[in-house]
Amino acid sequence: MTHTSREYAEALHALAEESGEPGAYLAGLELTDKAVEENRGLLSLLASPAIPRQERMEVLTRIFGEDLPSPMLALLRLMVSRGHAREIPRMMEEYRKLERESRGESTARVTSAAELTAEEKESLRAKLEKRFGRRMVLECSVDPALLGGVRVETEGRVLDGTLRARLQEIKEVMNS
Repeated sequence: MTHTSREYAEALHALAEESGEPGAYLAGLELTDKAVEENRGLLSLLASPAIPRQERMEVLTRIFGEDLPSPMLALLRLMVSRGHAREIPRMMEEYRKLERESRGESTARVTSAAELTAEEKESLRAKLEKRFGRRMVLECSVDPALLGGVRVETEGRVLDGTLRARLQEIKEVMNS
């Protein structure tokens, strides 16, 4: 995360709150995510100083003009005009965090050696909610290099219960 992406996200979140329609902004984020994901060159095009700024603005308007709340489109245009087009994905991620925080939720990034079952995810979510006292949204990924166990990152903390971490602790004790 950069400070810049967080500032843009905070501005967008304030606009969404003022509008009374935060759902429209979340839908706009989903549309923007989809466009960026399906069109890998879009961010490069929007960030390119070789393309006149007016043309880049027209691209934004053609792609999103009818489908995004106008303040959201204006913010994207501002980001592009200030040379921050590559911050758009990080801004959207930060916006989602702010939206979850406003609903009293936290995000837990969960990395495991193998795919967790639905029951394991629910059990982990319940334990994290009890420990942190708030609703948790899990973002799960798999990293076979962990060998076994689970690593959780949430609210600035890391809970590392992976086999790899335990083996590293044993190695450090043996080398002391």
